[in-house]
Amino acid sequence: MKYPYDLHIHSILSPCGDVLMTPNNIFNMANLKGLKIIAVTDHNSMKQLNTCEALSHSYDLLFIPGVEITVKEGFDVLCYFKTLEDALKVDLILEDALPKIMNQEEIYGQQWICDIHDDFIEQYPYLLINPVEMDLSTLIEILKPYPHILIYAHIDKPSRSGKAYVKSYPLDGIEFKDPTKKQAKNHVYNSDAHQIIDILEVTDNNQLELDELSIDAFFRVFKHD
Repeated sequence: MKYPYDLHIHSILSPCGDVLMTPNNIFNMANLKGLKIIAVTDHNSMKQLNTCEALSHSYDLLFIPGVEITVKEGFDVLCYFKTLEDALKVDLILEDALPKIMNQEEIYGQQWICDIHDDFIEQYPYLLINPVEMDLSTLIEILKPYPHILIYAHIDKPSRSGKAYVKSYPLDGIEFKDPTKKQAKNHVYNSDAHQIIDILEVTDNNQLELDELSIDAFFRVFKHD
């Protein structure tokens, strides 16, 4: 069966995320648009995922714990985990690898962590859009103990694209901003939404064929485990 998805959505934790990108707003919009699989993938942090996981149980959709990581080489990869527990373990590793450069909210925007009521409970102090002190090969090694899917983000963008690394470091999949460039089973088309209206509508371009709506079935699309 085909399930519509958007696997690249930023919350208000990302400094470039609009103030309306709160967890409840994200889930409500995804539900209104008829999506069945979503992932919240903030920049270099998974500190919004506890709230997102809690909210997901009130919706008839599959929530994938995820993150967008900017590696030392300066491009982005998307990582998805089977469990929130594994995601939060890797989050501690990412936090250690993030340069401790204070966020200047007047320039980059605020970085809020919300509770299940969308109340702002904490502002993350360090700028999350900087590359972490970890190159792609190191990241691949670090992720090995944790069941995950690692894909190149927005490979067809002129910036922050890992296109030059695809042949030397084949990952589990590739994300395109242009849906017409998808060619293989492990290719995806996502919104990279930073505003609530940009979360994908259901089209033929953003659907995954799964044998059931589960995290295991999702992983089988990209990996044979």
